[in-house]
Amino acid sequence: MKAETGKKNEKWMFVRIWLRVGGPVLSVTAIVLYFLLYMVLISIESLGGSRVERISAEMGMMLSNTDLTDREAVERQLDRLADFHMAGILFDGNGREIARSAVEHYADADNERIAQYHKMEEMMLERHAGSGRSNEQVNVFDYNYWFAEAPVWIPQGACALYCAGMTSSWQRDGDKLILMGAVFFAAMFVLTLFIAGSYHKLYKKQRAMEADYSGKVNALAHGLKTPMMVISGYSENFLAEIQVEKREHYAEKILENVSKMNGIVEEMLEFTASRSVFPG
Repeated sequence: MKAETGKKNEKWMFVRIWLRVGGPVLSVTAIVLYFLLYMVLISIESLGGSRVERISAEMGMMLSNTDLTDREAVERQLDRLADFHMAGILFDGNGREIARSAVEHYADADNERIAQYHKMEEMMLERHAGSGRSNEQVNVFDYNYWFAEAPVWIPQGACALYCAGMTSSWQRDGDKLILMGAVFFAAMFVLTLFIAGSYHKLYKKQRAMEADYSGKVNALAHGLKTPMMVISGYSENFLAEIQVEKREHYAEKILENVSKMNGIVEEMLEFTASRSVFPG
């Protein structure tokens, strides 16, 4: 029963050590992982916004070399924006619409993609009407819509190309990022178990040393008890007896047991000195 209780206490001691070591480490790991994920997603999304501006400028240069009176040719150029999850509307210098990209050519034109395309169209029309807002704060866990405007130069003057793009790194790569974070967190969990196991071994070693120390001290104390009792008995007889020859015998026995006590004390001192090398 005592052995089972000791094993149970040992197991709970490992749990307590792991909670003290692993709890803070895993908490900090989770916070750091979230912070890194947040910063990485913001960086990627911001790069996506810059990419929308760059593609818009390139499309503006391409349209500058296109006959804008050929509506089909202009629409074919604008439809290429679908490859980048973008949409575009071209206006002439008087604000009249020349052409726009078609939703039918938008990549993966399911209901969700069509809704995203129409939202981008709405952004461009609002901006053209002067009521559109600038790019809002980046939302790392949702879709982000970006707006860009580029000039299109023709002999008759300048036209305006309005473009909008959609990015969402989380929606695209969220599962991979979660898996990477879970793997790293699991590795840290295993590391905390290893650290807790090392501390637990040290704890058991210390307990064993303490038990050994206590046993040794108890044995030495018990060893002192016997000569002390002998000395006490012979001292009483020494005081009570009047024969000289018996007193000499008592004195010899007292000195003999004093010598035993000195040996035990020296052994205790040596044991204490050896323990100072391993303070435990």
